[in-house]
Amino acid sequence: MFKLDSPLMTILNKVADILILNIIFIIACVPIVTIGAAFSAAYYIGFKMVKDEESYIVRGFFKAFKDNFKQATIIWLILMVVLGVLFADFRIMAYSGIEFAAWMKVAMGAVTLFVVIGISFVFGLQARYTNTIKNTLRNSFLMALSHLPTAVLLIGVYAVPVLLAYFLPRLMPIYALLAVGGILYFQSFLLLRVFHKYEASLKKIEEEQKEEEQMEEEKIEEEQKEEEQEENNSSDQAEVLK
Repeated sequence: MFKLDSPLMTILNKVADILILNIIFIIACVPIVTIGAAFSAAYYIGFKMVKDEESYIVRGFFKAFKDNFKQATIIWLILMVVLGVLFADFRIMAYSGIEFAAWMKVAMGAVTLFVVIGISFVFGLQARYTNTIKNTLRNSFLMALSHLPTAVLLIGVYAVPVLLAYFLPRLMPIYALLAVGGILYFQSFLLLRVFHKYEASLKKIEEEQKEEEQMEEEKIEEEQKEEEQEENNSSDQAEVLK
């Protein structure tokens, strides 16, 4: 029962890893401006946890935090500006005393929902792939629209600890220790499932390209051999005529 490779020990180890991830992620988010890098590092570790590849969580987290810091922070600042503008617009609509048309309120809600869902993949992409900021943001929106149920789950999972805290408030200490880490782990599972589909397709395309290149090389070699053979035949005929 208590063997290192037993199911119980595997579960306990996973819970311990989630606890560690929970703590270091919260610590890394304290300056606020570092939240983007913290998410990227957390997903990097989360992907390894899902694939049972994690070893040193703290070391791996802060290495990924350092590697992604510059680009992830720029992305986070862009998102803060966009979300800040949307929040300010909602405040104006709610407290300015001006009566806005219903369609404007609906439009604002739709734009906000589109942005929130669109960015659900952004830090997972940042953690998994090397790309420009522009392409990372664009790919996040494209993936979110292409995998809308997954995008909704990525956002909706944040409501789970809130609901649990409301209906089971006595377990609040457990939520505090495991909620964020558990959410990041679940999100990593969802993201990796989507990413694997694209990676498998890219791998297949690369294999097909290699096969085509190999066939082309073989064809060129055959043509060269035929040309050499023709040249040899021509030389032999010339020798005979002499």
